[in-house]
Amino acid sequence: MKLKLTLLLTIFYLATNAQSKNDLSDEQKEYISKFIYPLKTFDPTEKDDSDLLILNKLIGDSKVIGLGESTHGSSEVYKMKYRISQYLISNKNFNVFSLEANMPESYLMNQYLGGQNNDPKGILKGMYFWLWQTEETLNFIEWLKNYNTSHNSKVYFDGFDMQYAKGALEQIKNIYKENNFPEEEIDLLETTLKEKNRGFRAYKKESQMLISEHLNPIKQKSQLISDLEKKARFLLNIKIIEQYIRLTFIRRDDFMAQNVKWMADHYPDSKVIVSAHNYHVSKLGTDRMGFWIKKDFADYINFGFAFYEGSYSASIDRKIGTYNSQIAYPGTLEYKLNSLKIPIFILDLKSIKRENNKLGKWILKDILFRKTGSGTEKNEFLKTNVADSFDYLIFINKSTHSKLLNDYSK
Repeated sequence: MKLKLTLLLTIFYLATNAQSKNDLSDEQKEYISKFIYPLKTFDPTEKDDSDLLILNKLIGDSKVIGLGESTHGSSEVYKMKYRISQYLISNKNFNVFSLEANMPESYLMNQYLGGQNNDPKGILKGMYFWLWQTEETLNFIEWLKNYNTSHNSKVYFDGFDMQYAKGALEQIKNIYKENNFPEEEIDLLETTLKEKNRGFRAYKKESQMLISEHLNPIKQKSQLISDLEKKARFLLNIKIIEQYIRLTFIRRDDFMAQNVKWMADHYPDSKVIVSAHNYHVSKLGTDRMGFWIKKDFADYINFGFAFYEGSYSASIDRKIGTYNSQIAYPGTLEYKLNSLKIPIFILDLKSIKRENNKLGKWILKDILFRKTGSGTEKNEFLKTNVADSFDYLIFINKSTHSKLLNDYSK
């Protein structure tokens, strides 16, 4: 009996000790609280944006802002991103909103914003992935349209991805028809793109060379296009095809950063919001878009996103639906942040890193951090250096699934 009691006490001690190592001490909580800015809501329809005034200080004069997401299917994360975007547009003169979607297809949304198209749902569907075919995104697009209608300054909508060549090819075709250019050149390019396609793998080197040869006479036609905007988009669409045929997992982020730079250079007085997964907006290494954006724009600022528990939309085996997230467990960053008992807040990682105080060392090291994409993961948490990845982190205690415009259960 005595032995059993001793064993139970030992187990209890070990469990308690292990738990305490994963918990923040009162001293650590007090220290980290100095770098926290509570937010009242993620709701973009909230009229009082006084809690977002801190963004003026955090962002400063930066002209490119990255907004991440830990999953592609959280309603609260998207709403928070759109709320921040509305603030930046209304108060900081940001005039380009871009997301991790195919560039030519995304650009078509400007037709709706300008009143030349009445089908925003159709345009979203034409951007291929279900991720943006949501009530959250559609509501934000309606806000953008209303903003453009009531302001002299305009906001542009764009993408920066290149996973498909179809939209670029279609827009090049339209220019050919408008100018009576020889359509055989486009037909030859289209046929070769189809015949040499290898799915989501890059085209073989010899195929890349052949397609580049087909693109040369098409490029030369740009000299005959008098409309400067159409000429710029024509050349951009050629560039998208050049990126597409060379696309690999690692190259994709570099290409996306190149396209962000194109937007920043092209749009007048540009200030660009870049919306993508945490992985892409991160500045951590050469396989991240944020790393390359930082090379081009020294003042690039990014926000990572995190949540503690809840649900999200995801696709598993081509079945799109609602899935429960893994609850953040002891040892994860989200578990520690949730212990602060603040539902929504911005954490100033940049300042913690600058101070380098021993009480904040735990967040400057590699730590388990949620990472899921359009699907789900058995273990959603991977070791990540969050402080090296992001300037700021937005924490939301609970996520619910994004509200899909289409019923995929049928």
